[in-house]
Amino acid sequence: MSFNRKTLIIALTGSALAMPAQGAEADADAAAGRDDIIVLGEQMRATPNAGKSDIPLIETPQAISIISTEQLKARGVVRLAEALRGVAGVSRSSTYGYYDAYQIRGFDAAYGSIYLDGLISQNVAGSNNELAGLEQIEVVKGPASMLFGSAPLGGIVNLVSKRPRDDDFVDLGLATGSYDLVEGTIDANMRLDAAGTLLARLNLVYRDSNDFVRFADKNRVHIAPALTWRMGEDSELTLLTRYERNHDSPWSPVSAWGTVLPSAHGKLPIDFTINGKDSKAIHNQRYYHLGYAFKHRFSDAFSFDQTLRYTDRKVSWNDWIFWAGFVDGAVVDGVQQGHVAGRYVYGPFSQRDKDLSTDGHFTLKVETGPIRQEILVGLDYRRNRSRFADHGGNFDPAANPLDILAPDYSPPFIHDPAAAYGGGGKSNQTGLYIQDHVRFGERATLTLGGRYDWAKSDGGVKDHKFSPRVGATYAIVPGASLYASWSKSFVPQAGYFTVAGDALPPETGRNIETGVKLQTPDSRLTGMVSIFELTRQNVATEDPANPFFYITAGEQRSRGVEVEATWRPTPAWTLSIAYAYLDAKITRDNVLPVGARLQNVPRHNINLFGEYVVPRGPFAGFGLNLAFQYNSDKVGANFPEDVDGDGAPDPIAAFTLPSYALVDAGLSYRFGPWGVRLNVNNLFDKRYFPDACCVDRVTPGEPRNWRLSLTRSF
Repeated sequence: MSFNRKTLIIALTGSALAMPAQGAEADADAAAGRDDIIVLGEQMRATPNAGKSDIPLIETPQAISIISTEQLKARGVVRLAEALRGVAGVSRSSTYGYYDAYQIRGFDAAYGSIYLDGLISQNVAGSNNELAGLEQIEVVKGPASMLFGSAPLGGIVNLVSKRPRDDDFVDLGLATGSYDLVEGTIDANMRLDAAGTLLARLNLVYRDSNDFVRFADKNRVHIAPALTWRMGEDSELTLLTRYERNHDSPWSPVSAWGTVLPSAHGKLPIDFTINGKDSKAIHNQRYYHLGYAFKHRFSDAFSFDQTLRYTDRKVSWNDWIFWAGFVDGAVVDGVQQGHVAGRYVYGPFSQRDKDLSTDGHFTLKVETGPIRQEILVGLDYRRNRSRFADHGGNFDPAANPLDILAPDYSPPFIHDPAAAYGGGGKSNQTGLYIQDHVRFGERATLTLGGRYDWAKSDGGVKDHKFSPRVGATYAIVPGASLYASWSKSFVPQAGYFTVAGDALPPETGRNIETGVKLQTPDSRLTGMVSIFELTRQNVATEDPANPFFYITAGEQRSRGVEVEATWRPTPAWTLSIAYAYLDAKITRDNVLPVGARLQNVPRHNINLFGEYVVPRGPFAGFGLNLAFQYNSDKVGANFPEDVDGDGAPDPIAAFTLPSYALVDAGLSYRFGPWGVRLNVNNLFDKRYFPDACCVDRVTPGEPRNWRLSLTRSF
């Protein structure tokens, strides 16, 4: 980290924090009381953006969790993967260890599940999504294909951008913490004219830090301007733009030997790296979004909404190193004797993507006596164009070895120009959907929906699929509703071909679930209990008669129970729980062991959070919070591997990631327009490994770390 950059950001943000503001004291209470997101107790009455309608959560026959910005602030969370910890049924998955990666209801959702303002947000390898510019995070569990088309069976995550508002304010933030963290944030909103027809909002983030793994660091600039034009009483247009630039030196996962499997040389340090010091790993990203959200009300009963976004994205990496067994490997009685790690060199690689996504839908509300209908008809379209080039990494494990007992990080890496490749790709998807949400009096609702998609990818591969959903809710008492639903999903399997040269048909999924949603009349208790069964079908598996070709013979199933609840016994207390029991297993496959648990899925996952803020007296505004997370053990890998070199798969390759429990703590104090917050994560410095891909890729868990933030509201 550059000293000059640190000094500059501290000086600029510190000066802004100290500036007097006209009427600052008078505006302090309004700023402090401003809701950045739905009040926790009101969540069941909220209408999530991911629903594309005005149907409140308590009438939606699907499990949807909303994470507020206040919850993120209270926990000191800046990464999506950590934000999702408080959602029942969500656990970590493996995407190079470095990116945001998670599973929903037992199925990997790291790719193709991120939506921004209801439109797909794609990335070539992965991403660490910025949370500072968000109003809320919505987790839609189970199939979402009826509204969104191609999507993972487990669910999707919709990120909702901050929009301009009617009030004028400026929120400034400064943070420091572990790994030489320096962070500055600005969230500014203002009316551009007296009538309030033009509103503007700007979110800025600068963040620079090292990391808990040696030689790793990250630097981000994030700029998100938004402008709203109220054309009249019935029309509104909001321009949504983003620019983000990331310059990172990422870390890499490590071997299972010395972490969760025994090594003759003891445990690997949690900060151990196989990346270089002089030739540091480089991972750069740059993207910008240009888009809008438009809505027009023809009448109280008929309206139109449309969103559109164009994205230009560049990503590149070089000298990013990954473990590749042991050059001198020898397993004796289940213990690895080798100490010279083989290494793969990734890069130089670069890719540029250009995406266009749009969704438009009409909503019609009809009343016929006691029956009220809300009919949704929409069309969406997404398109991706990409070009990429790899100038030659090196996938000979012995070409760039590293002795873990006496690591020498100085030699430059040897690349293999003969391994260079390049190309491009394009894909598009068009979907037509219709949904009818029918209310029968004040208690019962029925939701019927269907969508037909046409998808096309490289090589002229075409897929088309119908995705239905049927659901119902019934209010047993005011504020408590039973719900049930049945739905299906699909995902095209581009790149998988049969021996005859035909593309595989899409992977499909089926979900059946029931549960209860709760919100007491005083909104002090809200919650949801869900019971479900997801079946993933048409899973690509290797053709046993024709290696390197595939057939759709795989099937996986996940059954589970989820419990989420938030209780506010008094305005000063907030208590929440998220618990999931998951039985996720392989039910049919040609390669993976049938009956085995799916990797990275804990049977039991529990998250507890409690916060108390002193409401009055000399300590008014002082807050304390505690969080607890427990994950039971997980299967670290499903794919059979030969780890001892005898040419046969070894049972030890299906290793176990041990269970772990983490405790986080936080202190806060709000005084007038000022706020200060200290968060300490992994308070007891637990050594743990949350996810894995295989024997050569186990993700280390972050050790104890802290974050101190100061905010000023004008």
